[in-house]
Amino acid sequence: MTNQLAADGAVPETKSEKPIRRKANQLIPEGSPWNEVEEAFLKRRSVRKYKRKQVPEHYVKRILEVGRYSASQGNCQPWRFVVVRDRDMISEMELFVQNTLAMMSSAPPEEVASEEPSEQQGPPPHPIPIKLLQEAPPGMGIKVFHGAPTVIFPLMDSRGIGHPEIDLGIVGTNMIMSAYSLGLGTCWVGFAEILNFSDWPQRLGIEEPYKLVEAITIGFEAGDAQHNFVQRETHRTAWFENGEQRDMY
Repeated sequence: MTNQLAADGAVPETKSEKPIRRKANQLIPEGSPWNEVEEAFLKRRSVRKYKRKQVPEHYVKRILEVGRYSASQGNCQPWRFVVVRDRDMISEMELFVQNTLAMMSSAPPEEVASEEPSEQQGPPPHPIPIKLLQEAPPGMGIKVFHGAPTVIFPLMDSRGIGHPEIDLGIVGTNMIMSAYSLGLGTCWVGFAEILNFSDWPQRLGIEEPYKLVEAITIGFEAGDAQHNFVQRETHRTAWFENGEQRDMY
């Protein structure tokens, strides 16, 4: 892939040149405007409606290459990628997830002796996905892949040291920001994990030690979600410095 990317201009060819001396870092004053990288992270939004137009293949290769260069614990790079651009396959996967979620949402709740969850039961499910299940239009289910023409599955290598799922999150962040820089929309799809309860891992060629954990939808946005600035609640941060603790917001 690297050779192809070099031909596309994504990876510069190696030349025998003198190393470029880095410029000294210049401190920016407090309150300065966000730089390009910071601003990109602040502006990027999840896209849940796409045009039918397919993403150029070389765009996807660039995104994968940026993902491949992600940081990982011990540099063990515990990932592999599966790309699906077949609309029939994407529709079939979505239908399976929708049907499974429908069965989950219609199942009667288990009776428990106490309203307080025990350590064995764990915390109750997060309210957002439950709300999505309950508010989905009858017979339509949740648009799991949002009509995206390309779906990338970053697979997790369970042999990774530490917490490979965190490494996979770093990979995904690199990829969605690379896609954003190319003018594309993306969305994390956690519901894709439900595909593990079927023969889809085999159909996608996924074998141990790799696991299907998440999916990333990619396409040209139909709408203008990327330009909607969303206010976020500030959180308390415990700040330790010079032998003292203070709260920062």
